[in-house]
Amino acid sequence: MQKNNDKKKKILSAAIKVLTFKGYYNSTIDDIVKESSVSKGAIYHYYKSKKEVYLDVIDMWEQEYQEMISPVLEEESSTESLKLLFSIFSKQLEKDPSLFYCLSSFWSISRLDKDFKKSVQKVYNRFQKFVEIIIQKGIDNGEFHRIDAKIAALSLIINIEGIFWFSLFESKHVKSSAYIDQISSYILENFKQK
Repeated sequence: MQKNNDKKKKILSAAIKVLTFKGYYNSTIDDIVKESSVSKGAIYHYYKSKKEVYLDVIDMWEQEYQEMISPVLEEESSTESLKLLFSIFSKQLEKDPSLFYCLSSFWSISRLDKDFKKSVQKVYNRFQKFVEIIIQKGIDNGEFHRIDAKIAALSLIINIEGIFWFSLFESKHVKSSAYIDQISSYILENFKQK
């Protein structure tokens, strides 16, 4: 069983690299074969099409990030939880931005393909709920003033997405970590009880 999981992980890691450099529409199963060194037959053993491979990349991405951000819920305060959340994304951008690069492709595909739209929307809905829970905890314990947790979560997510744009455009004037520190401090200061 582990061998199958390792092979699928190898295929999906290769698919991320291919998507990063070729995009969805310019990539083929042959590109994934070449990048992964896994036979075409082995890829078709797990997946019926390139589309299935990339949909599974979204699922893998969500699982990895859920594991990565789970410590956020262990923080004492909601402020610290949200600071840690921003920090995790910032560090991941510096460590391996490939999934951030892929995100813009997934957004683009989602406009045209209902399966991708459904998959990406599921990820966003879960993440928004995750952030909402943290914010609601801060409201309930008096750390944050009475704000609409759904709107506040959406606001935070939009700013976290700013991190993704840094991965695409590599601003020469502002480092992503400086952006993240400043914007997270600004947002959290506005959430806090005065």
